Amino acid sequence: MPTMDATQMIKDLREKTGAGMMDCKRALDEAKGDLPQALTLLRKKGLADAAKKSARVTKEGLVAFALSGRSGAVVELNCETDFVARTPDFQQLAKALAEKAAAGQLRGVEAANEDLVKPLVAKLGENMALRRFERFEFKGAGLIAGYIHLGAKKGALVELAAPSEAAAKAPELAELAKELLLQIVGFSPKYLSRTEVPAADVAREREIHTEILRKEGKPEAQIVKIVEGKINKLFYQQWCLLDQLSVRDNKTSVAELLKAAGAKLGGAVSVVRFARYQLGE
Repeated sequence: MPTMDATQMIKDLREKTGAGMMDCKRALDEAKGDLPQALTLLRKKGLADAAKKSARVTKEGLVAFALSGRSGAVVELNCETDFVARTPDFQQLAKALAEKAAAGQLRGVEAANEDLVKPLVAKLGENMALRRFERFEFKGAGLIAGYIHLGAKKGALVELAAPSEAAAKAPELAELAKELLLQIVGFSPKYLSRTEVPAADVAREREIHTEILRKEGKPEAQIVKIVEGKINKLFYQQWCLLDQLSVRDNKTSVAELLKAAGAKLGGAVSVVRFARYQLGE
């Protein structure tokens, strides 16, 4: 437990450099309590500039995913420039963060930034941060799969439930997962099914289409039916994964694809959940 004098020195060093509390403490320990020497150590490590860098905008970066046993994770790691995003160091960090997230080893975004990201800020001289991550772990028979689109600016993670362990290991299920990942990345669904859509959003859509049809002079008796058709085709079909038409043939819905897969694999196949990350969204 540091003395009051030591605590004050840590605070003073933090105010002078903007470095983290633990970095200041380590520097003071290494400098044997010599404040100017600790400041020099932090400057040599590049940590004294971390606070200034943290104010700069991070709009570039990478999306990455990793699988670990029965779990998987997707992460978004941001930086300031595409140049840094393409460096091996940054790409390796994104990979490491995804692997740790998949293994359940990330305590949270703030802790990951402090422990894992900040050292690379000093090395590459650019502000960077883990913006978000999501981890799936399946129970029972199933699989988790991921996909990163060319350029690593967007990607997706999907969890499927299968009727048996044999079905979970079948190549047909792995192929279905790949197709669904392309669907998710390409068609940007917000919800899995209609039941997840907030009622207020549906009500707002009905109101908008009703007003448009009234201005067009449609008879009131027809408006309700026309509006429901538009909600089904223009809203649910756009935003709900199960309602979307397949990226493969534009005629078959995703729900129908799952039903067909279940018929081949001996039982119900379902999407448990999915995550879609696009840089900056």
